[in-house]
Amino acid sequence: MRGIPGLATAPDSSVLRGVVVAIAVLQAAVLGLLARRGSWLTDDLDFLVQGGRGFASAELLTPVNDHIAPGLRFVYAVFAEVAPLNHDFTVAWRVVMQAVAIFLMGHLLVRLLGSSWWVVAGTLFYALTPLSMPSFMSLSSGVNNLSAHVFGLLLLHATIDWYDGHRRRAIAYGPLALLVSLACWEKSALILCTAVALALYLRDEPFRVWLRRTWPYAAALTAAVVAFGTLYLTHGNPSQGRLPTGELMGLIVRGFRVPLSALAGGPWSWADTGQPLSFAAPGIAELVVGGLVAGVLLLAAWRRDRRVLLLWAAVVAYVLVTVVLVSYGRFSTFGTVFTVHYHYWSDLSIPLTLAAVLSARTLRMRPVVSVAAIGGLVAAVVVSDAGFAKEWANNPAKAYFANVTAELDRAGPNVNLWDTAMPQPIGTALMTDSRLSPVLRMAGIPFQLQAPGSEPLRVDETGKLRPSPLAVWSRGEPASRSNPFCNLLLRGTGPLTVPLKSTEPEFAAAEWFVKAAYFSDRENQVTIELVDADGNVTPLPAARWPAGVGTMYLGPSRRITATEVRLRSSDPATNLCVENLEIGLPL
Repeated sequence: MRGIPGLATAPDSSVLRGVVVAIAVLQAAVLGLLARRGSWLTDDLDFLVQGGRGFASAELLTPVNDHIAPGLRFVYAVFAEVAPLNHDFTVAWRVVMQAVAIFLMGHLLVRLLGSSWWVVAGTLFYALTPLSMPSFMSLSSGVNNLSAHVFGLLLLHATIDWYDGHRRRAIAYGPLALLVSLACWEKSALILCTAVALALYLRDEPFRVWLRRTWPYAAALTAAVVAFGTLYLTHGNPSQGRLPTGELMGLIVRGFRVPLSALAGGPWSWADTGQPLSFAAPGIAELVVGGLVAGVLLLAAWRRDRRVLLLWAAVVAYVLVTVVLVSYGRFSTFGTVFTVHYHYWSDLSIPLTLAAVLSARTLRMRPVVSVAAIGGLVAAVVVSDAGFAKEWANNPAKAYFANVTAELDRAGPNVNLWDTAMPQPIGTALMTDSRLSPVLRMAGIPFQLQAPGSEPLRVDETGKLRPSPLAVWSRGEPASRSNPFCNLLLRGTGPLTVPLKSTEPEFAAAEWFVKAAYFSDRENQVTIELVDADGNVTPLPAARWPAGVGTMYLGPSRRITATEVRLRSSDPATNLCVENLEIGLPL
């Protein structure tokens, strides 16, 4: 009899597939409900704004830090086009992708094990493991990693197809699946370790014969890697990292804590960072349990089916390459964080599941032991997910954007806003642009941005609108007043340089805003530049100053210690009188 010892019969194949589908749907839905407790992270907003620029190749090939990820850019462009700033839509997408990934894993186990209850056990382990759960919660990680899961599993199915004789089918979608996975995240190339291990596991002929049979498929996969590699070399932005040779052994040890913790249903606890996405904090107990489980499984594989050790080798290769690769690009900036940030470890669950299940099926366990093991795994996962959910819900972005959209809807399309940054931790220095205005434009929310006339309102830390006069830090004071009717007169192309007088004991550095009261008998196109004591210039975007009496609001500038302001125009007919020029920050 095939299956778990003690169970009367092997399950019917249709029942087995039904159970796999049920696990896929239920677990994906549970993760979706957990994801809805959170909201947008910094990366999500950055990528959404970029996605709002459309599907042009130049936009899709814009590097993501030191990555090139046109697949990620494409998915975010779809989000921005179909449902901008709709978090629930992204949750629905993740639920579908997660369900597909779980089904593909279950079907893969059916193809490897036949009609066996171990298919259910393996599907449960893959579906429940907290190893991949955090990457489902974070949208940017989900776009990377859910794609790596789905298309990586398709590659493994294609590998089985190749050795089952369905070569045309394997060639048709295997290399394509690999290429799409790489386009979402280049680190997903590590699935090739599992594909090679699986191919060797399936080998039932002499090695030379197997090589002759394998090389066309290997060549097709190599072509996909070369195609992406060419794209990366011509459009990517590789980091100038450094391998921390002195710390490498310690990092490797930390790296192996990840699969050990996962074998115990962990991590059982998460670090309290005050941020919505926490870091794993595995304790000694779960590492000991995970180590014992790993030892039992490895011993079973060694005694009864040594081919399974190939899958364990894929797990080891995944950990080693991840540690070396990520430490090269990230250690100098983030230290050891990557060993507990599961964004980098999500798709390790694929080779780990295969290795664990193919080893466990050789064990002779009593039914009570099997049930206890599964029950213990589920209990550990519940503890882990509950701990993560507590931190995950600690995200102010959900309430912030709910307030922003409600306030702007009530205020109407003519509301005038300061061009200020989003509050931390919603907007951070890691963003390309932390201002709120690009997010609102991407979402299609109508508003005016520092329009001439009425003083702008500010969106505060809670997402509410409130009056926000400019706190003045310095004022423009001309060295001499040559015109009795105008304080600061710009005629023609200028430039007009105006010294600043600080309202504080000394000038300060900031990302400044400018408020300029003026009058003119014509519309003028004028550029304002902030200049520091060393002559460094920070220009503000050119703006049209309408005819008549009005007030212009400009900024923010790049960070500068401004000591003077320069006004210039490219129009010889410019005739503009600036009555009052103030530099400061909205309160």
